[in-house]
Amino acid sequence: MSEATNNKKIVKANRREERALQEQKEKKKVRIIALVVVIVFALLLAGALILNSKFIRRTMTAITIGGVDFTAAEFDFFFNNANRDYQTYINNNYGDYASGMLPSTDKALASQIYNEETGETWADFFTSYAIEQVSELVKYYNAAEAAGYAMTDEMRQSIDEEIELYKQYSELLGYPSFDEYIQAYYGISMNEKSFRNVMEFVNLASGYATYISDSLTYSDSELAEYYDENRDSLDSFTFRYFLLSADTVLEEDYETEEEYEAAKDAALEDSYERAAAIADGIESEEDFIAAAREANESSYSDYDSTLRVYPGSWLGDTYGPWLREADRQPGDCTSIGMTTGGYLVYFIDRDPNQYRMVEMRQILVQRQELDPSEFEEGKDDPAYLQAFDIVDDVARGQAEEALRLFEEDGASEDALIALMEEYSSDETEGGFYDLVTKNAANNKMAKEIEDWLFEEGRQVGDYKLIRTADYGYHLVYFVGFDDMYCDYLAREKMHETDYQAWLDGLPPVDSARKWAFRFTTN
Repeated sequence: MSEATNNKKIVKANRREERALQEQKEKKKVRIIALVVVIVFALLLAGALILNSKFIRRTMTAITIGGVDFTAAEFDFFFNNANRDYQTYINNNYGDYASGMLPSTDKALASQIYNEETGETWADFFTSYAIEQVSELVKYYNAAEAAGYAMTDEMRQSIDEEIELYKQYSELLGYPSFDEYIQAYYGISMNEKSFRNVMEFVNLASGYATYISDSLTYSDSELAEYYDENRDSLDSFTFRYFLLSADTVLEEDYETEEEYEAAKDAALEDSYERAAAIADGIESEEDFIAAAREANESSYSDYDSTLRVYPGSWLGDTYGPWLREADRQPGDCTSIGMTTGGYLVYFIDRDPNQYRMVEMRQILVQRQELDPSEFEEGKDDPAYLQAFDIVDDVARGQAEEALRLFEEDGASEDALIALMEEYSSDETEGGFYDLVTKNAANNKMAKEIEDWLFEEGRQVGDYKLIRTADYGYHLVYFVGFDDMYCDYLAREKMHETDYQAWLDGLPPVDSARKWAFRFTTN
């Protein structure tokens, strides 16, 4: 074989080997591409499963507030709470107008505009509301952490009991599981673990705030000193007042603006002079009441329509300075100019509140309500008066029966409580009232009951069946005495001031939304 022939064979063999190697490379490349496609598909599938399995919502930080991390599931708890709190407030305070002030339940909150000027949606509003609420809790939480304040066994037990109570609710309401129940109320990603995390955070934060509040205590001497220094705002002032309005002046009755303004000024000055003349002629409280009725019969027809009992802090700057003057005497009367007329003010009493508040229980047998508008002459209609007597007699009969059973059972506090469910329409727990005061702006009691409670010589265990004009019949039991009212007022004000100072001293917190915030359900 010639050398040329041999070389050709070698070249062909090399080419076959190169083609084989190339084919192997192509097959390997195809296998690698296929493997990459499989891996990418698997990762995408796993990612989709993770996103849809609520894994991110329950594990990744959605928002950090004051250094405290919250997942989307945890933030949803506060978002939904903010939504319910706001809707409850609006419904309770605006009645028939509430529906127009709330978002529709048929559309997503993010698709409904809350503020037309800024474009803020209801979802934005409740998110900001929730962040604001959580920020306050974070301040307490961080302060607790810094002070070494930790969850107590009692707090943990309280959380366990609350969760157990929720579980019972979920069963009673027919939810297949506890998780589905809390998801319905607090967000689709909520589960028991996330719910417990939130409860522990809230309890630690609020628990520390309560601890600080409870630690603010004051001695008797501190209370007395504070009250003495602030008696102008803490004393109770009893007085009467009414407005003697200036005569109405119509602009169309005058050719120029200057003439119109001059006429208004003259009418106002005339009201001042008439008010001053009336004040000079007042010699008694009855004189004052008569003058008010003569000035405006419709506004001041009732005997007490001009009567006020205010703490000094409520008096304002119009007649407050005059009432607070140290030499003010019962029966003093004055007039004070206002933009709409002259005020007449009659001083009755200034009370330093040096008496003990009281505690009581009651069975309330409420008479059936009648609507005066259903009668031709209202409350003066003979048919109304006859119907009122009938429902009053029914209530009195039931009350007297309760009184008889109460006395047969020993006339004790326990005997009264035993009759509550059957006879009483009082909505307070056990018909119990504490911190009851006399002649105070925030009084809880009808005047007829107040007068009996504060009669001289009242003793624990005293009781009486009392009829009130507004409600019906009250079987009242005197439980005991509370603190001195002056001490209570001083303590409340000192506590309010000191607690607010603690709140104001807490470091501010900021919030930062993370990538996972998009998984909140707002």
